[in-house]
Order: sequence, then structure tokens, then C-alpha cells
Amino acid sequence: MRRPRVPVLALAVLAAAVLVARQVPFAGEPPADRGGPVAAGVADVLEVLDGDTVVVRMAGYQGPVRIVGVDTPEIAHGDEPAACHGPEAAAAVRAWLGGRRAVVRPAREQRDRYGRLLAYVEGVDGPLAGRDLARALAVSGLARPLPIAPNLDDAPAIAERAARARLMRRGLWGTCGQARAFPGRG
Repeated sequence: MRRPRVPVLALAVLAAAVLVARQVPFAGEPPADRGGPVAAGVADVLEVLDGDTVVVRMAGYQGPVRIVGVDTPEIAHGDEPAACHGPEAAAAVRAWLGGRRAVVRPAREQRDRYGRLLAYVEGVDGPLAGRDLARALAVSGLARPLPIAPNLDDAPAIAERAARARLMRRGLWGTCGQARAFPGRG
């Protein structure tokens, strides 16, 4: 008994059609990020992952945004407990930006080693309206400066605000030692 042969070309066309179809988002599904350059724009903040990372949806990009210029203490991950003031930093960002809109301005170097978009974020509405998130975190004592070249545009302003928070013993500077807020970090 002979098995019917399907022409190889027909199989290739079918496979290509399936791949192309999946590249087109389903109705209501935002387009997937392809890792290319991202332009500045207004974004919907979909989720706050921690004090220095949010998930946004905007024209040309949907995914995680790592806030440039600051480092917040970690929240609990798996078996690792939260660092001192990690939950407070995440809660503040949730209150300031969660479910709201923000202006996202990608930094000079747009991606970190994890593929996250590196950006400056400013509130559009709510408590952070017209204010930069990194500066607000620093002056509140919820983050320390983390200047990494070439993304140094706001480094002096962030450092000044963090120094003021440290002097006033705000946030982590009043209740946490550097070692407890940022375990294993310099």
C-alpha cells in the first residue's frame, strides 16, 4: 500500500503560514517586543514588579522597564527574604504608578543584560504627576543612587536627593544599615 505523499513545498508553505500567523497578535493582544530601539512615549503601567522595575505597554513596546539611576532594596524572591525597605519601595511605586500612565524615556543604552528596557519614568497622573520616579525614590529614602555609564544624564540630581534623604535619615537610611538594605552589594 502506498502512502500519499504531501509535496514538501506545501508543508513548507503551511509551516510558514503558521509562523507568520503567530507573529500577528490576537485581537486585544499587544504586539510582542522584538528587542529593537524604543521611542519615548506615554505608557500604561500594567504592573509594579518591585521598587525599580515596572511592566508597561506603550506604542512599540510592552514589557519590563528597569528604572535608570537608582537601586531599591529587593523584595522577597522564593526562599530569599526581602531586604530592609524592599517591600516599602515596591509599595510606594505601586501607590505612585500602579494602574496609571507614565512617560517613559529610554536611556542612551536601552537594554540591560536581562533584556529589560532601561528608562527614565515620570508620572502623568496621580501622586507622581510631573515627577521623575528615580528622583522621588531617592529623596524618599527608598533607593540609593546607581549610576551606570552611559546612562548618567540624571546622576547628579539623583545623588543630591539621596544625600538629602540620608542626612535626614529618611526611609532605609533611618532604619536600615547599608548592609541590610542591600545585602551582598557594594
